[in-house]
Amino acid sequence: MVEILKYKDVLNPVYTDQYIAVSQADDCAVPGLYTIKPLSDKKSVVELDDKELALFAYMQIKIRAISITELNLPLSGLYFEEHPNKPATSFSIPFHINRLSERYSIDVYQPYIESYIKSYSLPLSYDRIVAFNNDMQYLLNSPATVAEIERVKNEAPPILKPSPYFVKKEEQAVRDDTVLEVDDERELPGAPVGKKYFVCIGGSRNFQCFLDDSYKSRGEFILSHEKVMDECLRPIYYDGEVIVRQDVKYAIPGFYIIAPTLHFRRIDEVPQNLFKKCMFMARKIKQGLLELGAGRSHIYHDEKYRLPAFVHFWVLPIYEQITHEHSLDPTIFSRDIWTYLDVSPRYSDTRKQILEFNEKMRHHLSQS
Repeated sequence: MVEILKYKDVLNPVYTDQYIAVSQADDCAVPGLYTIKPLSDKKSVVELDDKELALFAYMQIKIRAISITELNLPLSGLYFEEHPNKPATSFSIPFHINRLSERYSIDVYQPYIESYIKSYSLPLSYDRIVAFNNDMQYLLNSPATVAEIERVKNEAPPILKPSPYFVKKEEQAVRDDTVLEVDDERELPGAPVGKKYFVCIGGSRNFQCFLDDSYKSRGEFILSHEKVMDECLRPIYYDGEVIVRQDVKYAIPGFYIIAPTLHFRRIDEVPQNLFKKCMFMARKIKQGLLELGAGRSHIYHDEKYRLPAFVHFWVLPIYEQITHEHSLDPTIFSRDIWTYLDVSPRYSDTRKQILEFNEKMRHHLSQS
């Protein structure tokens, strides 16, 4: 039995109502790692009704705000997963900087998350978990928060209505010496000082690699280069606040990125209504993915501590053919999620399907 289950008191919900429950995660001992689950035991974000999804969105951003202002946790990740026979669960995973600096890169990324989480022991974390739970429970049940929750429950859902957004391909818009086409990233030469290669699917091989300033985030790079990137990376949705396109790095059909058009470093900085719109957009994309043959999908967001990065959300389809072929259980709690990305097909094999999916998803997102 998982160690933490011996200490049932730390698993008592820090917030619950007739729709959702917020608790310390029941299978790990990272202080401040909270889950949000529907009391209805629904298995997918697609099954959540508007009120449930709005409450999930509110709690996701509220937990992040409390964790940084009250619990002194400057770095976090948000992972909303679905698995067979389990309720749809949102994980807010804090990355404790001292623990990271002892063992890993400060800007932790997915292959290390499993070992980072397993590095914690409940007997050593117990007191801190209890202290965090007490603070979180007090703040989530405060009169101000309860009033906000009531407002969220009664709000109308966000309107998802795309506006025209055409990206015209421009030839020779970048110098030939700033873009390389490769089959594998390992073919890239070293970048000059102050520069780095932004690797994007596309071109006549697997990747187009653009040389640009190293201080730029991927989002900033895309906005400055979208007229010269492959057509598969053109936006499929835009409404002035939110933009959606195929992931630029992995050639998995249906792997979409949702990004606010304004840049925010952390999710607690995103206005509540805009964050909620992103979550409703994710649900709509997941509905479209069901029609395209992806039975389940995850929603992820990683914050960065030092690297340039802005808030955006992955909607990652999980294709059972790939998981069965490689005996994988893709979840943020396992390196399998990284293996899943690595063994997925290359752009040279999926280009046609990505373009077909983009056209179908563009139509799906245009429907009310």
